[in-house]
Amino acid sequence: MEDVLVPILVVGMLFIGLPWLVFHYITKWKQAKTLTIDDENLLDDMHDTARRLEERVITIERILTAENPNWKMHG
Repeated sequence: MEDVLVPILVVGMLFIGLPWLVFHYITKWKQAKTLTIDDENLLDDMHDTARRLEERVITIERILTAENPNWKMHG
């Protein structure tokens, strides 16, 4: 059960949490009309975090595929 829960949480954070956070700040930036240095740094940090999370999801999918090649068909 835990083997299934971790990928679901990671994918949820990657495809729900992170886009929500990005769109939240995009809305704030549109209201402000300009990006501050802090905003640019935050955006760079979020981009790096998204890249690392994507790499982790790919790694998890690779591990799951090695253990059970048909795991994607079960959902």
